[in-house]
Amino acid sequence: MTGYLLRRMLFLIPTFIGIVIINFAVLRLQGGTLAEELSQGTGEAAGERRQQAAAQRYENYLDRFRRSGNDLPVLINLRGFLTKADLEADLRALQPGSGLKDSERNRREKDLWLLGPAAVRPLAEIVADPALAALHPTASQALTLCAYTSVEPRAATTLPPPVLTAIQERNRRLRELVMDPRDPVTADANRQALVALAQDPAYNRDDRWRNVLLHTGFTDFCRRLVTGDLYSETKKRYVFEVIAERWSVTFWLNTSSILIAWAVAVPLGIRSARRVSSLEDRVTTESLFVLWSVPSFFVGTLLLHHFCTADAGGQAWFPNKGLSSPDSLWWSTPAYLLDVLWHAALPLVTLSYASFVSLSRYLRADLLEQLHADYIRTARAKGADDDRVVYHHALPNSSLTMITLSAGLLSELFSGVLLVELIFSINGLGWLLLDAALQRDAPLIMGATVIQVGLLLVGILIADLLYAVADPRIRSRYA
Repeated sequence: MTGYLLRRMLFLIPTFIGIVIINFAVLRLQGGTLAEELSQGTGEAAGERRQQAAAQRYENYLDRFRRSGNDLPVLINLRGFLTKADLEADLRALQPGSGLKDSERNRREKDLWLLGPAAVRPLAEIVADPALAALHPTASQALTLCAYTSVEPRAATTLPPPVLTAIQERNRRLRELVMDPRDPVTADANRQALVALAQDPAYNRDDRWRNVLLHTGFTDFCRRLVTGDLYSETKKRYVFEVIAERWSVTFWLNTSSILIAWAVAVPLGIRSARRVSSLEDRVTTESLFVLWSVPSFFVGTLLLHHFCTADAGGQAWFPNKGLSSPDSLWWSTPAYLLDVLWHAALPLVTLSYASFVSLSRYLRADLLEQLHADYIRTARAKGADDDRVVYHHALPNSSLTMITLSAGLLSELFSGVLLVELIFSINGLGWLLLDAALQRDAPLIMGATVIQVGLLLVGILIADLLYAVADPRIRSRYA
């Protein structure tokens, strides 16, 4: 069995890695460049504080790019090998009259700001060279933004106040160090401060070989995925915290509907198979197929219209939104549970009816196949009663089909039941992901996708283990 388990796990690992790679590719492609992001931002402040206000606006966008890892190279990071000559050529291309279009020059300038700490020392060498005075304003702007220190939202609450204050003061001081050629005295002081700043050990380039593969966009995405640091810009919160809040609603709705569906489907399928071709079986089969042909959103809408609309007396049978009354948290526990059941009755009916229809038909068909097998005739010939034939011989062999159908149950516990949530105004995971898709919140969608795929793979692995328990041929092969 150990060998069987290892084989199954080896099949799942590359699948999960492939899903992570696809999610990373989508995350990188969903956003525009820094220049495009800035072009959609607000205008710069006017007056003497215009330069500092603009710099602070740039920093806000840099924070956003760094929280998503979009400021890093995709797979290979060679920024540590940048030299003064490399950046000098880039800066010369940014000068007026270089032949580049304004849009291209703007884009390349913003890309220069995303180089981060690796570009601080080469830029400081350019600033320190008097012969390159024409490049100093652009180089100093890029240097201050590359040296800017982003603070993760979680770190802002966990860092000691003196440390956080020091970082904020340092960032404020950096905004003042951009060199203005119209003020030679201040420009020279700023130049000396920038050169001194570059000597900070934080800009040591000795780890550039290690960063080639370990400090890339993909490794940053994997780190954030493992540590839970994926950040939603639209919610201004970490992705897994937002998902955890909404999942609690969707989880218990899905769990309850799955339990109801299986509790109804298994006895119904067994009874229908044992009474095959009878009037009861024909009526049951025809009724279930009629139910199966009606989409769940239509059933939910009908239930909402007929049972959640106030009658002549002004009172509806069931609430038309939410899973509890506004003030139910202050009620006693029995009263609160009854209120939740009252609100959840129709959503659970909508969620479970389609599932138990298909499950009962699958079980009926598979059980009928087993009841006509040779080993069942042998068991009957030996005097086994009908209950023993069904429950001891046929049903265990029919369980393989049900195990296959149950492989996706873990994933279903996470999937958002969007239509039901929209119909009954339930603030669950499906509504959250719809809102994320409309706002192009890729980190939130990617985090939910990875969780759902991970649960699906775990469910498949559990189903494979149940196959080994139910099928002696697998146990004998890997014994």
